[in-house]
Amino acid sequence: MADKLVRVYRPDGSLQCGLGRARTLREDQEVLSGLGGHAISAEKRTIPVFIPQICGAPTGRANTYVIKSAEWELILKSFVGPAGFAEWPYDTATSKIYKYDGTLQCGPGQQIPLAEMAQELLDAGIPVISSQQSSDGLLHIALCGALTGQINVYEIATADLLKALQLGFAPLASIPASNPKTVAVRDGLPVPWPFPW
Repeated sequence: MADKLVRVYRPDGSLQCGLGRARTLREDQEVLSGLGGHAISAEKRTIPVFIPQICGAPTGRANTYVIKSAEWELILKSFVGPAGFAEWPYDTATSKIYKYDGTLQCGPGQQIPLAEMAQELLDAGIPVISSQQSSDGLLHIALCGALTGQINVYEIATADLLKALQLGFAPLASIPASNPKTVAVRDGLPVPWPFPW
């Protein structure tokens, strides 16, 4: 039986307007190898998310590598952690996106129902495959008026991801605790995890 493979990525460090220095595939492959991931293939890709055009903002270019799933699992559980690498979620037929549901601590704010928020997607021509209410799994400051962390999650076709991001939704993969398969925990707390940049 063939080993399961996974594509992982790390933003290459390039910034708009020529700021920052883009790391080469080889440079990040050496880091990945040091973590225990042996690249079967390597490829430069662009992260398919909306990034405002602002000098100093990330370009969205990333170094991606295909490694064995077993190696990735060991990296996630290691003392060092993924060192800025994350699983590439954009090759699947569907993607999960989310928006905060509007609830705030101590009662202010109003919850936006799943169906109402889904209508925003439908009005933009984005069919919703499934939906659920969830939590972002992050620790939030205990303060009246602060977020509760409750989110509305929608599964959509990956082809519609960019349109959804332009509506203010975000990829669920950008929240570390949203995917228990890719969250490393040490002493009962999630290990720090990078957002896509």
